[in-house]
Amino acid sequence: MMVDGDAGGDEKSTFRWLDAVRYAVAAVVTVLIVAVIANAIKVVLRPDSLSLSVTGGFVFARPRPAPTKVVTLGVNLRAQNPSGRVRMYYVDIDVYLFDGNTSASASTDPEDDSITYFRQPEDIAVAQLEAVDSILQVEATNETMPESFELLYNGGGMSDVTLRLDGRLVTEVTSGINRTGRPTTYYCGPLVVGGGDTDDDEAVKNRQDVSCSDVQGSSSKLIITMSCIVSSWLHSRLC
Repeated sequence: MMVDGDAGGDEKSTFRWLDAVRYAVAAVVTVLIVAVIANAIKVVLRPDSLSLSVTGGFVFARPRPAPTKVVTLGVNLRAQNPSGRVRMYYVDIDVYLFDGNTSASASTDPEDDSITYFRQPEDIAVAQLEAVDSILQVEATNETMPESFELLYNGGGMSDVTLRLDGRLVTEVTSGINRTGRPTTYYCGPLVVGGGDTDDDEAVKNRQDVSCSDVQGSSSKLIITMSCIVSSWLHSRLC
């Protein structure tokens, strides 16, 4: 004959097992919902990115005769907007050139680590499904580019160079431009720097364009907040 105490113990064990199963299922559901919400937030906050490339993978260097002794550096940057919904603007652009000895992506002080840098005076604006070309250009001197100036001024060249662009990617809203765009950095390389021009140099015409990769500002804070809300809702407790 079964003792009442034994029956009560079996019922408690069963309830504990069911509670464990419920908590396990709730945990799995939490992970799935958080993953879905995080992905949705990324899609909403990061629309189609502006695609950049360097025409011919080439940075031209045109020395000026003495007494000025200046080298004009320039690159033809092509921006393409893949979105059919919004205009895109790349604004407040800082331009850096890195040689092959320094990592452009690892640099935390690009002004000191790059061989030269300058602020692009004009923003880049691209309509839906359109592409525009922009010339990024600076006049370098021996003071602003001491390590590489003489080489380029005397007609030499450089390879394995990386172009880094720091700016803000802005998408158009109904009232105009939203100037609180996301910080976005582009890395373009490897590039060749040397004499000639993208318009008249046959070697440049035969080179392939070099695509740029982008790194945008993170939305992790909002994702963590949403994760907390979901977890609280499922487990009835505050984060």
